[in-house]
Formats: sequence, C-alpha cells, structure tokens
Amino acid sequence: MRKLVLHTETTEKSAVVIENGVIQEYVLDRPGAEALAGSLYAAKVRKVDQGLQAAFLDIGEEKSGFLRRESIPRSGESIQSVLREGESLIVQVIKEPLGEKGPQVTADVTIPGLNLIYQPFGGKVVFSRKLKEEDRARLEGPVLHQIEDGEGVIVRTGAAEAAVNDVCEELCHLRRKWESVLNGRTDKSGKLFQESLIPDQLLRKFPVTSIKEIVFDSGTPAKEARERYPSLSPLIRWSRNLSEELPVSLDLLQQQMLSDKVEIGNGTRLNINQTEAMAVIDVNSSTFKGRAFSNSQALQVNLEAVPEIQRQIRLRNLSGIIIVDFLSMKDQKSNARLIAEIKKALRYDPVHTTVLGLTKLGLLEMTRKREGARLPDLLAEQQSPSFTMETAVYRLERELIDSKGDGTEAKLLVVNPLFHNEKKRLLSGAISSKIPQELFVREDSQILHYQIELEGSLNMIRDAVQRRGYHVDNLF
Repeated sequence: MRKLVLHTETTEKSAVVIENGVIQEYVLDRPGAEALAGSLYAAKVRKVDQGLQAAFLDIGEEKSGFLRRESIPRSGESIQSVLREGESLIVQVIKEPLGEKGPQVTADVTIPGLNLIYQPFGGKVVFSRKLKEEDRARLEGPVLHQIEDGEGVIVRTGAAEAAVNDVCEELCHLRRKWESVLNGRTDKSGKLFQESLIPDQLLRKFPVTSIKEIVFDSGTPAKEARERYPSLSPLIRWSRNLSEELPVSLDLLQQQMLSDKVEIGNGTRLNINQTEAMAVIDVNSSTFKGRAFSNSQALQVNLEAVPEIQRQIRLRNLSGIIIVDFLSMKDQKSNARLIAEIKKALRYDPVHTTVLGLTKLGLLEMTRKREGARLPDLLAEQQSPSFTMETAVYRLERELIDSKGDGTEAKLLVVNPLFHNEKKRLLSGAISSKIPQELFVREDSQILHYQIELEGSLNMIRDAVQRRGYHVDNLF
C-alpha cells in the first residue's frame, strides 16, 4: 500500500510516494520547470511532410510540435488529405522535447480523471482489462447513456471502487473541462490548458485501491482535493508537521540522489551514470573480492540488487534507454530468473517500462517512458569538465613559450597555490628562463589554475604591481 505526502504550501511543490516504509518516488513541481506532457495547445500547421507522413506545428513554444498521421483521428491513408499548411487545430503533448527534438503531439485529445479518461474524438467506450465483469456490467449502461455522438471514454481500474453517480458526474466534469478549453481558444498559437503536477496528476497516477493515505501540509488543499476527488476523500488528511510523516528528511533525500553511488548492504554497491542518450547502472560487489564468482554467488548478488535498482529508476525518474551491468552469469537459467525478477519488480512502477533482455555482453537493456525531467538534473548544476592540474601546467608552459615573439616585455601571472606547487613538481627548470619576457607571478586561491592578468611594457607591469600592492615572484 502507498502513502502520498504532499508539500503544497511552498513555491516549489513536492511530494513523496512511500511504499512499505521506503520512499520510492520524489516529485517536484517547480515554477518554470513544468513538464509539457498532457498540456493542450492551440497549434498552427507550419509544414506538412509527405515523406514522413507527419506535420510540424507552431504551438507557441521554442520548438515545433511533431504530429504523426496516425495521431490524427480519422486521418485516412494520407496526412495531406486532412491537414494543410496554415490550418489551426488543438493538440496535446504526449512526449517531452529532448535535445534538438521538439515535443511530440497528438490531435486525439484525452482529458484524464480519477475513474475515466474522456476522449472528445474517441468514438467508443473502452473498459480496463483489470476491471471485473460485475464492475463492467454495473458501469457500462450508465456510461453509455452519458456518451454523446463522437465522444469516447476509457473506464479506468479505479472505477471499480467508485459509485455510479460519481463516475457519471466525473464524465460531465471532464466534458465541461474540454468545453472550457474550446471556449478559450484563439487564433494565436499557445498553451490552452495545463493541469498541476501536484496534486492533480499525482493523485491520478495510482489506482485508488493501492493508496493507504494522502497527507497534505495544510487544510485548504486537503479540502479542495476532497471536493475534487470524492472517492479519495476518506484517505485524505493534513498534518502540521509533514517531516514526521517521512522516513528521511527531504534534505537528506536530495543529497542521496546527487550521489552516483548507492550502497545496498552486504558489500554490494550501485554506480549510476546518466547521459543525454541513456542511463547506466553498474552492479559491484566486494563480498567475494579476490576470488572468482560462482554462478550461484553472482545470481545471489544480482537478485539482492534488483529491489534497489527499480527504486533508483523511479526515485531519479530515469527514462529512455537504461542499461544495467549485472555481475556476469554464464548459466542461462540464472539469466532467465534474473530477467523474471526485474520484470516482477518493475510491475510496481506506474510509468511504462519494457525489459528487452540481455545482450551478448551480458548487459540488461530496458526502456522507460519519459515523463518529466530526471530529478538529478533539477537538483544540481551540470558541471563542465575541467583540465587536470597537471594538464594546466603543461598548457601554461606551452602558452608562454609560444608567446616569445608577441612584442611584450613583461607578463603578470596569477596562479592557484596548488597549481604553483604542481608546476614545481612537474617542471625541473624555470619557465621564466625559456622566454624573453620578464614574469611577475602572484598567488590567489580563488583562481582555478592560472590566468595572465596583465601583459605589456616592463614599466607598466612594475607600476601595476606596486599600485595594487601585490607580492610577486620573478622566478617561475
């Protein structure tokens, strides 16, 4: 059973999903960093590409939306038969922009609710396969009676616990929401509707039957959530001190998520590396260090790592291509069991994940649908690579020697004290003896490696050193 804890009073809203006393998901709703998926846009066709059978749309964002022919209701065999350049339409983002690619959109709009998903152009009623026959029979008649021409509805698993009147009222509410979008439409491209990630999208993410309680940090949002989602009302409460509801503090959780190493006990550790193209999780163990692993030992370590692997995937919101480098096993039965266990563990992840199997190198391949940003990307600055101290010393030596004939008489050089020590260790002779210019060198711990602060005539450099009160060394 799940416990949802929501911070809504702060400017940056956040929520955690706790399962069996362990935080499995951490969600941030930060101003300016909202996900586009699910948002509705007024769009204008910029270009129809017959070869791709797709269209590029101006949706008022920095990058164009990409619309495939099959994402247009009743589109027929050719996109040019239903779309023309300059035409306006309403679309919904179904895939976030990535790198140079713009968002992928659909014209087959859906308006999700707790028990239903309303489709203005759906044309049919579809029931979740997880619904029991008696629940389907109870709901089918009333829902069909409410449907108007051309509309469609997907009845979600959560409707099994809802009263018929609540389901029908939700359908009317979702229809009114769509009508308000239509009424707010203008000729200008741009966003028409976006629902908040916290609490609305989060509350709909999980089946009602899987939620034990929902805890808010204030009475007002708790009351609003009860009114909006009557079937969740008995589960909702609020607390003045949400920190008491969490197994660890949010500050500690954020610190843990920034580390690329996760200790999981018994000498086993996960190394997690993320790039724009993929995420790689490496399983390491010191349990049997110094001797070879048997298949049974490798299987034991791999199986022990599976729960934490699925947790880190959800917690960090890893998506796209995910590669897991488990300890190597040569036994096919062990490999099959490992794949079965990882699939079983990922069943609890509400985000669609596909396990593709093991490569010839023994790497487990999987893909996970992109929904929002990866949490480490939101929490930390992305560091640009910098040269090592050793490399910087050799770069400076080369730079000074290459500037022999630049016409200057002197140079004022500022260096980090550690860089100065590294230069003494690496270079046997003084650089100043290899160049015609006179060097004036001072130390500053605020400089990363080195910087040529000033260059010119000898008198100019001497005057600058005296005027600024620098302590300098001429031998470098």
